[in-house]
Amino acid sequence: MNHFTTHQSFFLVPLSTYDEEFKKIDQFLKILDKSNIDSIIEYSYSKCSESGRKSYNPYHLFSMISYCFAKSRSSLREMEDMCRYDIRAMYLMDNQTPSHKTIGEFINEVIVPNHHLLFTRITDTIIEEYNLDISDQYLDGTKLEANANKYKFVWKPVKYHKSLDKKIKLYLDKIGIYINQKEYIKSYQFYDYINGYAKLKNINIETIPSGRGKKLSLEQRLCKEGYKYLLKLIEYEEKESICGDNRNSYYKTDHDATAMALKTDYYSGHGTNMHAAYNVQILVSSGIITYYDIFQDRTDYYTLIPMLDGYYKYYGKYPKNLCADSGYGIYSNYQYLDKHNIGNYVKFLAWNGESSGKNPQKFFSNGNTFFCLNKCAGIKIPFDKNHHQRYKDGTLYQFEGCEECGYAYKCKEHLKNKSGNFRTMELIPKYEFYKNEARINLLSRKGIEIRVNRSIQVEGTFGQIKENMDYIRIRRRGINKVVTEIMLVCLGRNIRKIFAMMKSKKISDKYWIASPNLEAEIFKIVKLKKSKKL
Repeated sequence: MNHFTTHQSFFLVPLSTYDEEFKKIDQFLKILDKSNIDSIIEYSYSKCSESGRKSYNPYHLFSMISYCFAKSRSSLREMEDMCRYDIRAMYLMDNQTPSHKTIGEFINEVIVPNHHLLFTRITDTIIEEYNLDISDQYLDGTKLEANANKYKFVWKPVKYHKSLDKKIKLYLDKIGIYINQKEYIKSYQFYDYINGYAKLKNINIETIPSGRGKKLSLEQRLCKEGYKYLLKLIEYEEKESICGDNRNSYYKTDHDATAMALKTDYYSGHGTNMHAAYNVQILVSSGIITYYDIFQDRTDYYTLIPMLDGYYKYYGKYPKNLCADSGYGIYSNYQYLDKHNIGNYVKFLAWNGESSGKNPQKFFSNGNTFFCLNKCAGIKIPFDKNHHQRYKDGTLYQFEGCEECGYAYKCKEHLKNKSGNFRTMELIPKYEFYKNEARINLLSRKGIEIRVNRSIQVEGTFGQIKENMDYIRIRRRGINKVVTEIMLVCLGRNIRKIFAMMKSKKISDKYWIASPNLEAEIFKIVKLKKSKKL
């Protein structure tokens, strides 16, 4: 059944300039019909419209909202104006004119709870309709400023809470309560202690006099001091619960936003400036955004696994290959790729240094033993007070013969103590294996092709969203509404991509294809210098 296709019941100006645009819109509506999202919309819309009659067609509302985001009209007032004065939105709404309040309620009640499901079904239909190859996925992220308005952020009171806990334990000693507890005392525990002491001394905290010139007994002063600590403890616990375990700040006007340094500040030399922001991550393949999500992390380290988990949840499979920059190249991410048989084209943290020759690879493995640049085999030694174990799976190796080594100038370049005839290094054998696997993949012909396409596709997608769609700042507040807004932006970007393919009449999922004669890349070789004592 066609739920989204409009049945024109009003007069439209028969101008040839609109014919092409209406053909694009009709193609988009056919994709919405094929995606079978009508059951999701109908169920959610019927739940929110149980009392009162349905005044607007929910399918027309969804198609109009999606189209408005594609045309960079993402505010509720702009959508209302589009329905009143733009012939394209009038065509989608069948000449109905919903108010901004109606549009907002529809977004909150229908799209917010189903945003991932709606997006992936539509995207899957686009991929099937145009027979796109999405085996190679490209991952990247950006930080977008949140709608917090005031730069009033709250830091997680870790040090203050630790100091307060010491004061509370000393206070409990004063009132004769001795506890042996390493963990922080909770507010409910401390409340019971104070109340127990007040009842024991027959003191009512509400009747204790206050102000200058009032004489208080020792017990009354202790009760007042305890309640003062209690109020501060409750405040710290509330701030820590809002921050959660994975971040250290939030904003007063948007508790889900985190203090981050944006790219504009970084490149302008104001990297210490903090703004309320969200970390937006997307997966792109064949020019289409296949998955999206937002995070409160200031780095990209821990966003790869949730992104691929979400991709698998909604598509039922993992990508064949994944390409990402060095911000994702940590041990746990490589383990995840290996576990799920995903092609590892993720740069490791030292990629830029190795590719430029400024910080070349210093240790190599043949599977069983590590060798340095001078082909000296590393000897496993135990950790001691001078060499603490930093990583769970780390092993400490000692490489000797540094005084006569012609590579020592590079190997010991960044060490504080450059003397001695040996060097110790903690290495994770499995991590080094994953890094070498990524290195071989990225330097191959396929790896060069994927790296070039990553800069074209995923970075180009962010450029189109920010520049062409003029989306540089989030409008809504709260993580659920923000992620829905990002979904609509990504859907709008995909709609623009469909329209562009229809206009050029060139439907292709190929961007840059490496020449069959292209040879694998090789990193710069470290020059051997004459041996000299350091």
